Amino acid sequence: MPPPRGPYAISADAVAADQRRRMLEALPHAVADHGFEGTTVEHIVKLGQVRRNSFYEQFADKRDCFAAAYEIAQERLLGVLTFQCYTRSGLANRVDAALGAGLRLLGANPSLARLVVIEAPAAGEEIATRHQQWLDRYGRLLQLAAVGSSDVASPRPALESAILGAIVSRIKQLILAGETAELPGICPELVRLTLAYYGSPEPPLLVSAGAEGAGSSQPQSPGRRGELEPV
Repeated sequence: MPPPRGPYAISADAVAADQRRRMLEALPHAVADHGFEGTTVEHIVKLGQVRRNSFYEQFADKRDCFAAAYEIAQERLLGVLTFQCYTRSGLANRVDAALGAGLRLLGANPSLARLVVIEAPAAGEEIATRHQQWLDRYGRLLQLAAVGSSDVASPRPALESAILGAIVSRIKQLILAGETAELPGICPELVRLTLAYYGSPEPPLLVSAGAEGAGSSQPQSPGRRGELEPV
């Protein structure tokens, strides 16, 4: 809702900040409805209930707005995942809690999920490059999840992209099928998949059928142990 006018009007800076917020909130919904290429500035300002000239006071073009909304969405998702890693102990608990929280966030926000998983990689080279950088940050979480577990080795760096690729592919499958709300239900499946890449066995209920074979190979020597470090 636009801020009040008249005798109770707020400052110009506050108005501009509110307009920016509304456009950034509108962008994922516009893109979900029309795709990145089909989305226009008119779609964004109409959903955000702002004037067209207000858009260009904040953003250079729709790609600029998309990039800003994308960063906000990724920061939100990363914060949810990281919080679970910091507030849980043990690899299995951290992976289960982090994936569960992330899937619930995406499942409850279909437009955000589509923005992050489907639209960003196809929104131009600059945003696609930024998307890969975000995946690299999530890869570091796979390392942090094993910190403090003396009998667990983090996945080799070369395997991080394989784990993330499998997770993203499964999430993408549901989004494209129009089943984004079902994402929390695949958490156990993704937990088993993820744990299978670590170098030690996990509790039976969390280990996939193929994890035993994966764990039978020689694990890496555990890396540096201690406190979790920021991603």
